[in-house]
Amino acid sequence: MIDLKKDVKFIKGVGPNRVKLLNKLNIYTLEDLITYYPRTYEDRSKPKSIAQCVNGEEALIEAVACGRVIDARLRGKTMQKLMVRDETGSATIMWFNQSYLKSKFEVGHKYTFYGKISETYGKKTMMSPVFDEEGQTKNTGKIIPIYPLTYQLNQNTLRRIIENRIT
Repeated sequence: MIDLKKDVKFIKGVGPNRVKLLNKLNIYTLEDLITYYPRTYEDRSKPKSIAQCVNGEEALIEAVACGRVIDARLRGKTMQKLMVRDETGSATIMWFNQSYLKSKFEVGHKYTFYGKISETYGKKTMMSPVFDEEGQTKNTGKIIPIYPLTYQLNQNTLRRIIENRIT
C-alpha cells in the first residue's frame, strides 16, 4: 500500500531543486501531487488534414517529412525548418535554436505534430510544435492535462513526475 504522506523527494526524478519547485506549488506529499488537478486539457487526439487547418487554430496533423531539417539564420537566431506533406497539401514546420532536431526526422517517415497553424499567402506553417513518430503517443494522439505551473517547472516535467508516482 502506498503511503500518501510520503515526501515528494522520494519520487523518481525529483531531486532537491525540483522539490523546491514543487513546494512553490504547495506540493509536499504524494497526496498533494495526486490531488494537484489540471487547469484544463488539450485534445491532441483528433488529427486534421493540412487543408482543413485554419489560421490561428491549434491542430494535430499527421504528415510525412519531405526533406531534411534545414537551418536558416534570422536576426542572430537559428531557425530549423522542415517541410511536411499529407494527401491534401504541405506545410512548413519551424523551431528556433533547436539544432538537435536535424537528427530527429527522416525523409519519407510519418510524424504527428501539434501546434498553432499560421497561414500567410496560402502557405501554412506551424511554429514550435510538439511531435511524435508515427505510432508513438508521448506528446500527441491523446488528451493532455495542462497544469498551473511556476517559473522553471514545465508541463512535461510535471507530467513525468506524476507518471513516475503512478508507476
